[in-house]
Amino acid sequence: MKRKRLFFPVILGIVLSLYALTVYAQDGTGSRQVSVGDVITATLDANTIAQTYTLPASAGDTVSVEVTTEVDALAPIVIMTDQRGNIVAQDLDTSSAAQATITDFSVPNNGIYYITVMRGTGADGDASGDFTLRISGIQQVGGATVNLTNGGLDFVLDWSAAVNLNLEVRDPVGGTVHAFNTGTASGGTLAEDVNVDCDAASADNPTETISWPAGDVPSGSYEVIIYYLDACSVGGPQQFTLNLSANGDAAQTLNGTINPGQRYLARLVLGPDASWDVTNGGVNAGLDVTVFGNEIANAAPVALGSTVSGQITNGEPAQAYTFDATANSTVDITLQAQSGSLDTYLALLAPDKTVLVVNDDANDETTDSFIQRNLVVDGTYTIIATRYGLTIGGTEGEYRLSVNTSTGTTTGTPAPGETPIPGEATPAPLPEGSIEVTLTWGTNADLQLQVRDPAGDTVYDDEPSIRSGGVLYADGNVGCQNTTTSPVSYIYWPPNRLDPGIYEVEVWYQAQCEDTAPVNFALSVTVNNQTVINSTPLPINFGARYLVTFEVAPDGTVTTGSADFFDMTNPAALNYQAQAASAVPLTYGQSVTGSITTTDAFRLYSFEGEQGDKVTIGLSASGGNLDTAVFLISPEGILVAYNDDVEAGTNSDSVISNVSLPSTGTYLIVATHYGLRVGGTTGNYTLDLRQQ
Repeated sequence: MKRKRLFFPVILGIVLSLYALTVYAQDGTGSRQVSVGDVITATLDANTIAQTYTLPASAGDTVSVEVTTEVDALAPIVIMTDQRGNIVAQDLDTSSAAQATITDFSVPNNGIYYITVMRGTGADGDASGDFTLRISGIQQVGGATVNLTNGGLDFVLDWSAAVNLNLEVRDPVGGTVHAFNTGTASGGTLAEDVNVDCDAASADNPTETISWPAGDVPSGSYEVIIYYLDACSVGGPQQFTLNLSANGDAAQTLNGTINPGQRYLARLVLGPDASWDVTNGGVNAGLDVTVFGNEIANAAPVALGSTVSGQITNGEPAQAYTFDATANSTVDITLQAQSGSLDTYLALLAPDKTVLVVNDDANDETTDSFIQRNLVVDGTYTIIATRYGLTIGGTEGEYRLSVNTSTGTTTGTPAPGETPIPGEATPAPLPEGSIEVTLTWGTNADLQLQVRDPAGDTVYDDEPSIRSGGVLYADGNVGCQNTTTSPVSYIYWPPNRLDPGIYEVEVWYQAQCEDTAPVNFALSVTVNNQTVINSTPLPINFGARYLVTFEVAPDGTVTTGSADFFDMTNPAALNYQAQAASAVPLTYGQSVTGSITTTDAFRLYSFEGEQGDKVTIGLSASGGNLDTAVFLISPEGILVAYNDDVEAGTNSDSVISNVSLPSTGTYLIVATHYGLRVGGTTGNYTLDLRQQ
């Protein structure tokens, strides 16, 4: 039977469209990296007519691509291009409506190849549905290899509680082994994902092992990440043991403690002569700009509209750049990995060197980084190009950094005082109040608005009304249900309900709702018909939190407080290091009292600890509306453990329980509050230091 062929003009149009999409993937953040063995599910529809993936490959590799779908109307086609945009393989036949294939393509040259899957109708029609992309074949391990003759590589994680910890190892050539990707082209495999089911979780020596067999393996840096994914009703900090070994040598052992939601990093570096070394990193505490003071002081200038290249290694984990910009301009900054295992991380600093915004992943489909930011003052801005894990990370490779004036536009938002009602042609007015807090943005994303009153009660989508009178009237795209690109969240207190004290307003980008467009939000606060906060549109990244406070005096006058983004895993934002010498010394068994005020956002304490000591630190509020948080810092300046709430939503006191000290020396305790330097809760506390 003859197979039907597309009419030539249609083929030409599709090929031209694919070529344009490939160019976009090369220049922007529109693609994700894949390798042999990957199986990916994605969607095609009228808004997304194509999906593009990057495949690093070497001469002599053999690659097969299979696209399947249960939606015949998609009639998918697939094309592969090289770095110059030349088509090297394709299947444009739409008569096989359920699949498209490229079989046994022999890679001619080393480089990056682009695989694009597209609807057979291109931009025409309304066909919509999912497809599955399978990449198979024989792919050589890139980079230098070393022959391990006496044994392979072994990474063994042990713990002793019925909680779900996960082990991940990233190899030097970009492969990753973890629970959701159990093997890599370089030979790494996960033996078993244990305690994934909390109902069946066991405390009887749960163990996860990732290993590479003896033989040729990539030499270089292997990054190890331990995740505390699920407390499984057990909760609390968990101690673990990580044994690492290579080539049949005796294992090196690392001991650590991790809290729910944290990630603990370490790395093994395998030399070309089969020698190896282990570095214990610690909990990933986020960006501390003081660590990169030398890079910032020696930053290289880069002009808007230009692209530069560089390299991130364990020895040089960051590079800094500066550019000049004027107020009210918007910049797009893109950091893309070009080789190795590099997982990029990007930061933008204001002219005064404070952190404006950071980004790890531009979206869910890539580990490259992207920042779009409106700049509010004239001056010289600083970019830090680094990697996930920063100094304690383990990924390495070359990168490309692009800095451009933004060409994006911000979607319009409804006027304050109005909220869209589904099914109605015109918006309904919002109720008037003594306090009116309005949040607007312009995408389908779910941004959570919450306001904490002076008594410490918080109104938000899980608590839509509180005792002081606060009411959540409109909740935007909450839960990604019935989303709109003109969402409004609105919290108000009825007329004549105005308690004096400090109010804390928080915005949290909690879900993308399948809309990855950049989000800019506007926040306004009105008290007794006086506008006290009216922000210009601010860009916010997925997962980020923004906080601002205002204080109502007994006579009704209002004063606004600090406003900024914050990260509760990053105590460096408090700049506590500058006051370390004034820390109050404590001894085991001692209990002290103190207070957090509007002018003193934290207090420092120190104690002498021995490696292996097991300590518990409790921080409990005893007055005011204080929402405590406590951090433990090692003598080396690494975050050992932290806690915000004993039990989220129930007990806002803080406890670091039974943590094993990793080294001998002087430890710091940081006693503070939620929101760190921009937090608004205040009050007295009691701090207890105990040795178990």
